[in-house]
Amino acid sequence: MRKSLIAVILVLALSVPVFGTDQQMRISAEAAVLIDVQDNEVLFARSADRRMQPASMTKIMTAVLVIENCGADDLITIDASCAGTEGSSAYLQAGETFTVSELLYALLLQSANDAAVALARHAAGSVETFVGMMNDKAAALGLHGTHFTNPHGLSDKDHYSTALDIANLLCYCMKNPTFKQISGAREYVIKPNENRRGRYFVNHNKLLFTCDGVIGGKTGYTMSSGRCLCSYYEKDGVKLCAVTMNAPRDWSDHAALYEFGSSQYKNITLDMAGIYSLHVVGGITDHTECTVDDNVSVNIKNGVDKIEKTVYMRRFEYAPVEAGEKIGELVFSSGGKIIYTYPLYADYKVEAVKDRFIWKK
Repeated sequence: MRKSLIAVILVLALSVPVFGTDQQMRISAEAAVLIDVQDNEVLFARSADRRMQPASMTKIMTAVLVIENCGADDLITIDASCAGTEGSSAYLQAGETFTVSELLYALLLQSANDAAVALARHAAGSVETFVGMMNDKAAALGLHGTHFTNPHGLSDKDHYSTALDIANLLCYCMKNPTFKQISGAREYVIKPNENRRGRYFVNHNKLLFTCDGVIGGKTGYTMSSGRCLCSYYEKDGVKLCAVTMNAPRDWSDHAALYEFGSSQYKNITLDMAGIYSLHVVGGITDHTECTVDDNVSVNIKNGVDKIEKTVYMRRFEYAPVEAGEKIGELVFSSGGKIIYTYPLYADYKVEAVKDRFIWKK
């Protein structure tokens, strides 16, 4: 029978938080938000709840719904109405055949409106039904400032969202490994075959090339919406999400937001080194050990006032215990939120005693 865990807690003092004001952030956006993803905390906001046109940032909702409801290798044959969709395009032609995965790259890298229509029809049977799915998903995610009328983001008075809603949606999308991979791809090639000509896409999101740490997101633009951009940043344990709407200098806005967001963290060294011992019952020796030689450096929020180091390990284990078998873990946390975990593995094998008399003795 497994016994209860032993928890050893050490407390270290740290410092106090600072958050951004509109005066500190000289950005061009009419509406903007910066979120600390791990703490689900807003670090900066400007008109973040204002309903505005999201333009092609709409396509992140289209993409995640298609990923969740369709097979990547499903085949889609383009019809004439898809091929005629206005705005940014992959120049799909009637009769051409693509996989869902290929059209998702066209959607997120090329921002192709024709791909959005083709994917919506494949996923739901019609664009209208798919739009209903988009609004149902928005409601389920608590995006109360959002309403969609199409899968691509072309201007419509009833098609709107907010900077905060788009940020929360992107954070949800980035949990999906397929979405994360596609939206973070810098380029993609669709090879030609007997059913279509080839295409080459370069991601419109320049931050992937210019801002170290940005790993995904989506651009957007119409004459009425202005320049829109959502992006996701992940570096050295810091995870941030930024959205700007109607931002003439969106690239520099996001770089400034991430510089500010990163400044809310400090680098510390976690004390991990030591020998961690587990009692073994019925073995040729009565314990096994895990030796940790190194400490680790991590980035942690400025506002954290203490860190708890907890050694989680069972009170004992029955032999045999194999070398390399996990026997516990170190958990560093603050306020109930885990900052870092480190697994503990047995340094050596403890074989079971075969003679029951010797075991009892």
